[in-house]
Amino acid sequence: MNHPAHAYRQFSVQGATPLGLVVMLYDGAIAAMLRAVTAIEAHDVQTKCKHLNRAQAIITQLEGTLNMELGGEVAQTLKTFYLHARGQAMKANIENSPEILRSLIEKFSTVREAWYQADHRPSPSPTAPAGEGSPRGPSTTPKSDGWRVSG
Repeated sequence: MNHPAHAYRQFSVQGATPLGLVVMLYDGAIAAMLRAVTAIEAHDVQTKCKHLNRAQAIITQLEGTLNMELGGEVAQTLKTFYLHARGQAMKANIENSPEILRSLIEKFSTVREAWYQADHRPSPSPTAPAGEGSPRGPSTTPKSDGWRVSG
């Protein structure tokens, strides 16, 4: 049986840019963490574990897409972010902490927005000198209370 939602998702993925696919992965991780928060608050251990496992799998997928040779410092910073995120998700699971997950969701939302902005930058004009107006991915730098992302 072909569900309309599944067909829509498949069509969306097929038509997405590489950066758009990253945004979709972030959306999936954020949605899974939000569902885990709801499950924790409902004392539903099985559902919490299901959604945290999904979030962990997505974070692992994001980390696996990093190109450490070409990505340089940004790729290394994202790798550190994903490692931190996996640890925080595990801690939230053990401690049944919606607060840890909400903080993680906020960080993921910030980085997701940077990827979204990078994906929706205008294409460089053909008359622009080399290097001007060329799209680039987000620049991610750690700060003392979490993560800051700028496009």
